[in-house]
Amino acid sequence: MRHKKTDFVPFSADAQRSIANLEAAYEQLVDIERELDALPTSMFWQTKNGKDYLAVKKSSSDSGTTQGPRSPETERQFAEYSAERARLQARRASLNALVQDRVKLCRALRLPQLAEQQGRLLRELDLHGLLGYDVLVVGTNAFAAYEMVCGARFPVGNEATEDFDLAWCRGTRVSLAAIAPPAPQQAASGRASLMSVLKRIDSTYTINRRKPYRAVNDAGYEVELLAAPSTHPMPNGEAFEPMATLGEQEWLLRGTPVRCVVTTNKPGTCPLYVPDPRWMAVHKLWLSLKPERNPAKKGKDARQGNVLLDATRYFLRDSYPMDLDFVLELPPELRDLFTAWAEQSGFDPTNPSA
Repeated sequence: MRHKKTDFVPFSADAQRSIANLEAAYEQLVDIERELDALPTSMFWQTKNGKDYLAVKKSSSDSGTTQGPRSPETERQFAEYSAERARLQARRASLNALVQDRVKLCRALRLPQLAEQQGRLLRELDLHGLLGYDVLVVGTNAFAAYEMVCGARFPVGNEATEDFDLAWCRGTRVSLAAIAPPAPQQAASGRASLMSVLKRIDSTYTINRRKPYRAVNDAGYEVELLAAPSTHPMPNGEAFEPMATLGEQEWLLRGTPVRCVVTTNKPGTCPLYVPDPRWMAVHKLWLSLKPERNPAKKGKDARQGNVLLDATRYFLRDSYPMDLDFVLELPPELRDLFTAWAEQSGFDPTNPSA
């Protein structure tokens, strides 16, 4: 199905302002969360043999490490820690209130949203420096981001899903690490693994032994990790073992990814980092024809691919041009699909502004 521009519902000027305000508040909040996360879990005085010692717990599972007996130095260390923690907690509470106010505005304007279960996962991935640096969000959940960047609600595409698909991007040109170095607490040496982040959310997550590219919790919710052949082997410490034969995943590592912030249905908010909409669209069209693809998913793939190409044509002409340079960059199997769409849609890549 081909979509006219009138099939899309543009966001109002109020909605655009609300989106920008929500993103700004969220980014400030996650910065504070990272600062808090970098602090020791607690610092306290322990009495041993009638003498006070300063103890520090780096994490909740840590039994505590003694920093030395009470002295002017340890007193100063304890006071600085207590003051900094109190400052950050107060700032976090203030920003949480601000975010909630802006979430309410976005929800009242009926802007795209994700389920809170997905939102919590995305917030944790972002907090620990994985989202954008190590993984992209792919599949249906990515379409909320495409609606946001287009500034319009799609007639189809952002359909409910019961699972969560991620694609590995560490070490590729679409990783944020290729654009700007990560903050110290996001550096690779100290970065959490994907499974450790899942377990922070729900300790029942385990790897599916028959499908080691997939984790599932006791409620049956699945998180799947896909990876292009060029990203193998996976780093040590990653429990996921994604298939190394999915050459089509290479296409999602091209172009310029989209980052945005959306609301969740709790209410709450979360970030998204998703592939270039042009490459995602032709990837979806290709999946709709892949022989091994689950037949139940092919129709949705085709609908999503078509609506995303149409949306990119109408709303992202300057930032994501589908001109002759883009067409020549496509591999033959995708170029044929794009050409077929262009012919049926009356779109001319040599004159994309027409």
